[in-house]
Amino acid sequence: MLSTSLLLSIMLILAVGKVLGIVAERVGLPSLVGELMTGIILGPMVLGIIQPAAAGTEDPLRFLADLGIIFMMFLMGLSIDIESVFKTSARSATSITLLGAAIVFALSTLIMVGVGLALGQSIYFSAIQGLIIGIGLTSTSTVIGFRYLTDIGDRFSNVFKTLVAVEVTDGIFSIMALAVLISVVGIISAASPGSSFDTNGFMSEIGWSTFKLFLLILGFIIFVVKFGGVVTDTLLGISRKSGSDQSIITLSLIVLFAVATMSDWLGLTYVIGAFLAGAILAGSQYSSTIIEPRIKAVGYGLFIPIFFAYTGITMDFRALLQGPWLVLSGTSIGVPVYLLLFLGLLATVMGGKYIGTIAGCSLSGGYKSNEPRRIGFSLMCAGEDALVIGGIGTSVVLNGSPLVTPELLSVIGLVVIVSSLIAPVFIKRSYEDESYSSPIAPRTKASLGGKPKGRVKGL
Repeated sequence: MLSTSLLLSIMLILAVGKVLGIVAERVGLPSLVGELMTGIILGPMVLGIIQPAAAGTEDPLRFLADLGIIFMMFLMGLSIDIESVFKTSARSATSITLLGAAIVFALSTLIMVGVGLALGQSIYFSAIQGLIIGIGLTSTSTVIGFRYLTDIGDRFSNVFKTLVAVEVTDGIFSIMALAVLISVVGIISAASPGSSFDTNGFMSEIGWSTFKLFLLILGFIIFVVKFGGVVTDTLLGISRKSGSDQSIITLSLIVLFAVATMSDWLGLTYVIGAFLAGAILAGSQYSSTIIEPRIKAVGYGLFIPIFFAYTGITMDFRALLQGPWLVLSGTSIGVPVYLLLFLGLLATVMGGKYIGTIAGCSLSGGYKSNEPRRIGFSLMCAGEDALVIGGIGTSVVLNGSPLVTPELLSVIGLVVIVSSLIAPVFIKRSYEDESYSSPIAPRTKASLGGKPKGRVKGL
């Protein structure tokens, strides 16, 4: 039910978020940093104007934030042109994504296990906790890299093309890994409390579940490449006959919530369904001209800013210093555990993605001397998907406890913010080279006065 306090909260979030988002963009940062700061300022950490609802009670603001997650994942799916990527930079993008993700995923899990044991948690719970945090941190934000390359007129180099491809492969990897993890958590949760743990049976079930998910996603990719555009164009073409763009948007939203519902029913969560729905519609001829602009207007105009602001509201960076302290052996010197966790994860994300990029570019080949460095620095930012996956983790309960606590969500948010502040410095320095000059746009039929082949998908 709507209330005065809820309406006031929405108004403040949108107004303050817009101002801080513009400020963030003016200084070269993603607008999500300003939206996160909106929640931190309006929330209990600073002004205390907006308070999250108590555990176990309905929170309409949280409901709107969850819709923000759905729209974000839907837009991520809409931005993916699987066929185009597979024809161009598939090898290099896949190498960069897999190597960087493997480093970040493995080290983040190990760090989280160590911190979990220091906090008195079981090794199994800490490992699952580390897995979901590791999956979230494998996400990469390419916004800063894209913006810098656009500012210097570099939209045709190997660096730019690789960033576009990595954005796609990175999203696919995160979704697959999240689907497998949720399946694992479901199997563990279904086990009877106090029963003996059958390791062989557990691993067999996990292997079978993973194999089924792999077949499902592989089949989906084949469907999208071969038939997705035809099916969606047929449906949307029928809707188009009404003479109004509204019918196309309505049908797109029906597809979104239908696939999200089916995905949730199959145990893959509505988030994965929202991503798949977007990827299906990405093959439509109406995707870039009607669907994506209208959905962006709704998503980024209302629900997505509320999600990031709500995430900021639930954060409490004071927990980094107020949590448990680790006392060094033989001394009286203590260090906050959550502060150590933040520093470890920040170094893992930025260092792991850079090393993975250098190794991936070396493995795939075809890059000039400075290009791998520029790509690596452009991929050092933790992406907003880390907050989305962290938000999902707050609602996933294992043995009566959420996988992601408010303290852990605060750590993830701080990693996203700090990496977004540091990465632009490295990107700029990598281009301060006297031999660098912006590449010239390739001559195409369109530039010569002819008709372009196909549709160019925007970012």
